[in-house]
Amino acid sequence: MSKRSKLNQEAEVASENEYSEYENETSSEGADKKKKPLLERLGLVYFEPTTRSEEDEDSEPSEMEVSTTLDSRISVITEHADNQDKEERYNVDKLSINEVYSKFGLEAKDTNTVYLIENFIKALPANLPADVKRQSILNIISISQLDVISLLKDGNKRLEILRKYSQDFSSTVEDIIASNEKQIRKLNERIAYHNRIINEKKGIKEEQGAVIEFEIQKLSTIIEFIENRNKL
Repeated sequence: MSKRSKLNQEAEVASENEYSEYENETSSEGADKKKKPLLERLGLVYFEPTTRSEEDEDSEPSEMEVSTTLDSRISVITEHADNQDKEERYNVDKLSINEVYSKFGLEAKDTNTVYLIENFIKALPANLPADVKRQSILNIISISQLDVISLLKDGNKRLEILRKYSQDFSSTVEDIIASNEKQIRKLNERIAYHNRIINEKKGIKEEQGAVIEFEIQKLSTIIEFIENRNKL
């Protein structure tokens, strides 16, 4: 082979290598262009490249991550519901009779109230006939220059207030009880849901363990046979 023909062959090889490199670069650029949106390829819009790695793009959230996320969201919801329950649970207090009267602007003292009549009743002998006792009290009220009608009105007003307060109190407490019972039902449903998951995973665990154990025994038997430690 002549020196010139050898140089020609080397030049052709070099040209082919350069073309291959150029072709690879061109195809890579073309692939990148194909991946870009049309408006970006036309230069009408520019998209900032994202910093997310390819590993993050390819990876899907695991079952544990999804479960943890769901549990976190459920925990937040449950905690919020618990806080609401606490507010409802503590917005009603048991009051004494005097505190109830004070709430409605009534005097709790015996002076000029129906309770003054109670004091007169206690002051009279217990063995007096009812009619005699009643007339005696009326006489005492008259001598004391008190208005029996006003005292009775006070008594009726207190009856009305106590009945209304008792009704409202009972209704509020019943609502709180119903709300807590509703939360208990929800929690029982959640407990039942988690129990189903536990039982399901226990079954999967047993099945997987049985499959693995079977394969371990099979492989151990083969290895022991080859090592002449056992017979098939």
